[in-house]
Amino acid sequence: MQAELISRLRASPGVTARTGVVPNGGATRPAIDWIERKSDDRTAFPAMTLQTISAPRGYDQDGADGLQIRRIRFESYGLTYEGARLLADAAIAEMEATAVIGGVRFHRSKVMFDRDFPPEDLGGGLKIFRTLVDISIPSTRT
Repeated sequence: MQAELISRLRASPGVTARTGVVPNGGATRPAIDWIERKSDDRTAFPAMTLQTISAPRGYDQDGADGLQIRRIRFESYGLTYEGARLLADAAIAEMEATAVIGGVRFHRSKVMFDRDFPPEDLGGGLKIFRTLVDISIPSTRT
């Protein structure tokens, strides 16, 4: 599900229109990654990192029922508050819709937590704003 989720976000026009870019083998790609931002270069903002917060599985009397409802943290970083917020809102809109990516069916997701943070000075004249959103994402294999 993690590979399909990152593919979905990197392919979403609504999300990538609000995302900076990072180098990718002689080309560039949207600055959306698991766990770690890949660059402090200004062209890499806004950026987004994802992190699994919890990954419970559903069970019935026969065992695992195939439904996973993962809570994923979407952390947006921007050179302005607006940049971070618009990227977070685009990701929310993308995840609230259903989709099938690869062999994963994403069901309607919902926001569980949404918080903005004051700017942080990273040194070297780089100040970033952060928005943190936890989204509950139900998914099944197709």
